[in-house]
Amino acid sequence: MQPVQRRNRRSAKGARRHGPGTWPRRSSNALPASEERLSDLEPLVAAAADALGQAERALKALPDASAMTGEVDSARQAAGAAGEAVADARARSATRARETAADRERHAAAGREAGEWRSRALMAEERLAGTAARAMAMEDEREELADRPEAEAADIARIEMASGEVEAAMAAAGEAERNADEAVRVAAHALSQVGEAFAQARELRAGATARAEAQEARRADFARQSGEAFECPPPLLPERIGFDGDAKADPEAEKEALDRLVAERERIGPVNLVAETELAELDQNRESSAAEKEELTLAIHRLRGSIGSLNREGRVRLLDAFEKVDAHFRSLFTILFGDDPLEAGLEILAQPPGKRLSALTLLSGGEQALTAVALIFALFLTNPAPICVLDEVDAPLDDANVERFCDLLARMSAETDTRYLIVTHNAVTMARMDRLYGVTMIEQGVSRLVSVDLGGAEELLAAQ
Repeated sequence: MQPVQRRNRRSAKGARRHGPGTWPRRSSNALPASEERLSDLEPLVAAAADALGQAERALKALPDASAMTGEVDSARQAAGAAGEAVADARARSATRARETAADRERHAAAGREAGEWRSRALMAEERLAGTAARAMAMEDEREELADRPEAEAADIARIEMASGEVEAAMAAAGEAERNADEAVRVAAHALSQVGEAFAQARELRAGATARAEAQEARRADFARQSGEAFECPPPLLPERIGFDGDAKADPEAEKEALDRLVAERERIGPVNLVAETELAELDQNRESSAAEKEELTLAIHRLRGSIGSLNREGRVRLLDAFEKVDAHFRSLFTILFGDDPLEAGLEILAQPPGKRLSALTLLSGGEQALTAVALIFALFLTNPAPICVLDEVDAPLDDANVERFCDLLARMSAETDTRYLIVTHNAVTMARMDRLYGVTMIEQGVSRLVSVDLGGAEELLAAQ
């Protein structure tokens, strides 16, 4: 009998746990019905419990268990029937609990929907109020604009009238403009004709001026020749030589006679009456000049010797003093500043045309590039190397400076045995190279090195 009692207790406890713990929430209308059904089942549960208690008490009161086997079996049957009844009651209670939870969920959803409808109603009321306000404003605006069509019609009529007047004025102005254009065209044609006539007159005047200047030059030349040959101006020449304009003479014979006389006079030359005195003075001056020249020559030689000696001695003394001062200065500077030539920097000062002397860092990009190229090539001229690689040196240079760079590179190639490798994207620089190397991608992911011999290409073109 003890196991039956324990099993029934566990079943009761399980029912009590399952009831409150697994009830879902339902609507308030289904909850009282479920509570009533549970209250209906309580007497059955109490009756089953009383039956079990009575059966247990009866079993305890029996002195012989074997004699009570039949009663125990009947009691077990009654307890089983009561347990089945309790299980059915629990199932019905769980079903009602689920229904109650569903009812509660529907009730909550209905409450949410009711809240949404209330908020929509408030929004609709606000919209209705706004619509009413806008309707009132539109009514007020309509009343205000009631008289506007007539005023607008009057303005339109006035504008149309003014537009007609303006169109008439524009038509008159257009006609006047066409007349003015025609007058301008006629005046331009007349002006072109006048310009052509003026140009012709100016050309004629220039020709006449040139001819007059030529005649004036010839007249001046004839006057100079007359003054040199006959010592009189041309107007007085006929009177001086007794030329008769009415008499007939042979021009050729006269010219030959004149040439002969001029040649004879030139052979005779002018007569110098003080030639002997001048010769004595010239001899005396020559002798004194020779003596002075000899003295000056000796003095010049002595001065040159003295200057050479002074220059040599001054040069030796200056270099000696400079070396001593430089040595002392280096020693004292190193003591004061701890200077190490290997750790000291190198500062380049340059002065491009039109600028002041400044550091390399203050120059523009192109000027820095050209200065650096000059320094690098100076180092190569001092101590040439077999290969020189210049990477994008011409990038900051313009076309003119690129040409200068290429000219200097050609000169360096001719003066040294260095091979110059130029990395560049400049078309001018590439055109001045002997051979080009490039990397191309024939297909995706596959690179290929391509070389072009420009010198060979030029020879082929020359041969064709």
